[in-house]
Amino acid sequence: MRQIILLLVALVATIGIQAQMTTDNSYLRENYKNSKTAQKAAARKAARKERKALKKQGVTQAKPQKGQATYYVKAKDGSVTTKEKAADIEANMDVPYLAGAVPTTTEGIVCFEQTFNTAGKSKQQAFDIMKQTAQDIIDSPNAAHEISRIMQESTDTLIATICEPIYFKKSKWETDSALIRYQYLASVTEGMAKLRVWLISYSYEEIGFNYKAEEWITDKYALTKDKAALRKANGKFRKKTIDYVKQLFARIEQRIKE
Repeated sequence: MRQIILLLVALVATIGIQAQMTTDNSYLRENYKNSKTAQKAAARKAARKERKALKKQGVTQAKPQKGQATYYVKAKDGSVTTKEKAADIEANMDVPYLAGAVPTTTEGIVCFEQTFNTAGKSKQQAFDIMKQTAQDIIDSPNAAHEISRIMQESTDTLIATICEPIYFKKSKWETDSALIRYQYLASVTEGMAKLRVWLISYSYEEIGFNYKAEEWITDKYALTKDKAALRKANGKFRKKTIDYVKQLFARIEQRIKE
């Protein structure tokens, strides 16, 4: 009888183990995670992710020469360099955005300003160009229409509030953007027009903040202590703001020449 009982206990234990193995494979997953196969698969996945990131930066994969890295990046002159030097190239690309690239008034307010030569245009024509440029942005599909509007207008001065998105990344699968809000202050005289872009602020839902330019993109906040590089978060706002304003000024310059 004792032997029969022991056999029954062993049989029940065996059935229990088999049931666990049938319904619970967690131990198999854990063993796989620690296996060389899983480690190799993770390494391949990481390599693919790195290649994708490098490709977005203009870095392409090429067969390495002896003693050289696998990745190469095309320089402005069409030559190539190793991955290790790619970071230096990227740093050089940031030079136009470093110290002094964001101008401020004596009161410390971020203020981009440009004067345009309007010789060949009447004062009214110059004013119309400044106004139409603002209106085009206000009427654009992406603008925040509840905020963007012309606030004040006279024969030689125009004040508008503009709010629209700036894109850090935009693709079919991913969009990273923020809203930039600023005052568009235009004034004209005979032979001259001036535009001031200031009172800038940002709204960034991804990390939930609203910041003024003075506390986010100035040298103090957007650059490293040695002023040699951009900080990651602030830096992308600084670059996009500078590019945005340059494009706005270029648009006006082109319209004046037409």
